[in-house]
Amino acid sequence: MSNYRKTSIETIVKIIFLLVAAVVVVIPFLWMIMTSLQPSSAAVLQRPIRFPLPPNFENYLKIWSVEPFGIYGVNSIFVSLSAAFLQVVVAILAAYAFAVLRFPFKKIAFLFVLAVLMMPTQVAIIPLYSLMTKLGWLDSYAGLIIPFAADAYGIFLIRQSFLSVPRDFVEAAQIEGMGHGRIAFSIMPHLIKPSLIAYIIMAIKWRWNDYFWVLVMTSSVDKRTLPVGIVMMKEVSDGGTQWHLLMAATLVVLLPMLILFLCLQKYFTNDYMSGAIKG
Repeated sequence: MSNYRKTSIETIVKIIFLLVAAVVVVIPFLWMIMTSLQPSSAAVLQRPIRFPLPPNFENYLKIWSVEPFGIYGVNSIFVSLSAAFLQVVVAILAAYAFAVLRFPFKKIAFLFVLAVLMMPTQVAIIPLYSLMTKLGWLDSYAGLIIPFAADAYGIFLIRQSFLSVPRDFVEAAQIEGMGHGRIAFSIMPHLIKPSLIAYIIMAIKWRWNDYFWVLVMTSSVDKRTLPVGIVMMKEVSDGGTQWHLLMAATLVVLLPMLILFLCLQKYFTNDYMSGAIKG
């Protein structure tokens, strides 16, 4: 009886903890939604935690005239997808080489990849900016995409996934006459699909949410992305901040990544579950 009571108490404590954690996570999103539906910035200051009645959905239309969010949106989509595509291709090629092929100094080369992985991104900003200047890639799509074509984390993640694939699959494919390129892109990705899709989502999210590098690299409206566009609309001519429009724009920027994650979250779950079973 005492063990049953102890188990019940532990279950109740866990439920309470999860409920509190859920509330802490959800409250900022609820506040953002309520603020985005307020009729004006003054109303936001007067009733910051009250749901507006009636809700003002016109805020989601006004943001497109305050800043050229159409241009920012197209740039975000193009930069995010292009950079993610290059990251995945390079990660698969490098990971396949480290996991399957044999070549001199392979372990030393992989140590360099780990060293890059442990290096803070801010350390590389100045030399990378200097390189972009010499190449003439400032305020260009190339400067926003090419520096992120190779990602140490992606190489490490995909390489670890490739190592979990039995060697017999590779040898069987080679017996069938397949080359390394076809094995790397046709066979191996299907065998590590959860990890690969999880990395694709993360790669898109990183570039979609990138603010600092875009702010450093761009000087014209035509090359800015949505995160920078939100900051650009923060200050208005009268010196105030249109919080209702700012929160509406923030929700518009957040929504695509939220939908992407909800549609593909099962791959995250499968990846973590398979990792737990292997561990």
